[in-house]
Amino acid sequence: MLKILANQIIISFLILLSFVALYTIKRQIFPGEIVFFEAIISSIFYITALSIFVSYVLDARLKKFFMESILASFLMITLFNSLIPTILDRSVSITILGTLKKSTYPLSELQINESFNQIYVIQEDAVGVRLKEQLATGNIKIDENGNYSLTNRGVLITNILSKTTKILNVNSSFIDQREDRQK
Repeated sequence: MLKILANQIIISFLILLSFVALYTIKRQIFPGEIVFFEAIISSIFYITALSIFVSYVLDARLKKFFMESILASFLMITLFNSLIPTILDRSVSITILGTLKKSTYPLSELQINESFNQIYVIQEDAVGVRLKEQLATGNIKIDENGNYSLTNRGVLITNILSKTTKILNVNSSFIDQREDRQK
C-alpha cells in the first residue's frame, strides 16, 4: 500500500512538472492577460487532455492507477498556479524585494513607498490592469462616461469576500474600506 501511494505521488509530481514545462512554453509564445485565469484554464485543459490520452493509451490496470493520480495532480497544479505565476505577476512583496535588490544602498520606508508607487502603480498600471480583469470577470461595469460601478455579481463577490475576511480573521481593510478613505 505504501509503495502504491509513493508511486502515485511520484506520478503526480511528474504530471506537475510536465504541466509547468508546457505552461512555461505557452506563456513564452502566447501569454494571456489575466495570469490566474489563464493558469486555471490551462490546467483544466491539460488535465482533461491527459485523462483522455491515458484512457485510450494505457491498459486497464495502468489506467486506473494513473487516473487515481489525476486529482492530486490537479490540486498540485492549482497550488502551483496560485503560489507562483499569480503572485509573481501581482505581488506587492515582490515589488518591494525588487526595489531593494535594485538599490545599491539601504532605503527608508518613504523611499520604498515612492519606488513602489512609481513602479507598481504608475509604470505597470496596476489599477488599469485590475480594472480590465474585473470587467472581464463581470464584477464591474463601465458607463458611457467612463465611470465604473459594481455589477450585481460584483456586489455578491464583495459581500462574500468581506464575510470571508472576517471568518478567517485576515486583514479586511482592502474590502471593507472606511468611509473617510473613499472620495
